[in-house]
Order: sequence, then structure tokens, then C-alpha cells
Amino acid sequence: MKILFATDGSAAALAALASLTARRAWFRGDVELTLLHVHLQIPFRRAAAWAGHDVLQKYYDEESDAALAPAIAALEADGVAFRAEKRVGEPAPTIVTVAGEGGYDIVALGAQGHSALEHFMLGSVATKVVATSSVPVLLLR
Repeated sequence: MKILFATDGSAAALAALASLTARRAWFRGDVELTLLHVHLQIPFRRAAAWAGHDVLQKYYDEESDAALAPAIAALEADGVAFRAEKRVGEPAPTIVTVAGEGGYDIVALGAQGHSALEHFMLGSVATKVVATSSVPVLLLR
């Protein structure tokens, strides 16, 4: 079973990962786990052009490494095999694209538990992934 776990590095995402790893027995056969962090692209093209591609890529890598670090540490401590991926773009569409192109069996991610007003105003990556993914989605808390 190929599982794509999307993380933003938050405590809620780390709790969701712990919930997923505690339930590995739910899945038939070997579990191939991939951690994915998607960093939003810097919205100011002029600032990005001024900084330069290499500097910008270094920034994205450092930020993604920091977001992935707690999940990597938790998986290594539990002895869970995984691989990590970093992407730049809009989180929800990028997660859906990676899941489809990678042939994943399931997408797993944390659900923050926003209030109805917060959800209405801000939306949610989890909601957008559920609404647009052709790959089954498992929301964890």
C-alpha cells in the first residue's frame, strides 16, 4: 500500500502522523510511506527574480526541511521506513497531483478542526484535497 502523508509541520499534522503510524496494521501488505511538504510559492515575482533562483530554492528547501523535521524524527524514532518529498506550489492541488502521478493508494493528512466561521473564511487544504482528489483521502486528528 502506497500512502502519501502531507504535512505542514504543525503539531496537528504530527498528531495525525502518530495516529496513522499507530494504525499501520489496518493496511494490507507492506506500507510504502511518503512524507510530502508543499511550500507556497512566493507571490511577488519581482522579489523572487531579484533574489535569484538559487537563493529562492535554498529558502524553499530550508523551510520544507524545517517543516518535515518533526515528522522525520518521529518516524525514525518509531523505526518506520519512509521517504520525503518537497514541492513548491498551492498545497491542495499539488498534493492531489503528486498522489495521482505517484500512483498512491491513499492520501493521509491531518484535519485542523476549524470552527465553521474559520472554515468558511479560510477554507482548508484538507477540504480541498477531499473535494478534488481521485485518490481516497484519510483525514486524521
